Amino acid sequence: MKNVGLPKGLMKRREDIIAQLARSFNSEFDRTLIVIDKESNTPIGECKLGSPDEKGISTTDVKLLPTYWNKGFGTEIKTCIINYVFTHTNCIAVQASPNRLNPTSQKMQEKVGAKRVSEGTYHFPESMQSYTKPVEYILYQIDRAEWEKR
Repeated sequence: MKNVGLPKGLMKRREDIIAQLARSFNSEFDRTLIVIDKESNTPIGECKLGSPDEKGISTTDVKLLPTYWNKGFGTEIKTCIINYVFTHTNCIAVQASPNRLNPTSQKMQEKVGAKRVSEGTYHFPESMQSYTKPVEYILYQIDRAEWEKR
């Protein structure tokens, strides 16, 4: 994983990150989930399933440790996330916004049936702008009807 838009890192202490991950939640949505390789019981990255917003769109994210890049794990995880979100919510679309400079992530979106819908630049909140930089992204979406066809 790279510090996309965060050239100085998260600016959080390790203890704070561990405490954040250890907090109990009422839902699997809108939180960081650790991805574990079932065969080795090893953490290989993280993912996030967003609750559908007011438009019925769920935003998802997958980040893998470099050792696990280009081995199909991302596509497998993303497929499972899409299936889970469509099965457990009434959302109309699932979206992700990979970095414009990350063609591998863009290919992963396309492999799971997502289509490019727009491009943009993400600006971190003003309180974080002293240690971040804007990130150009491509927005991908797969809608429920397309998912049901697959």
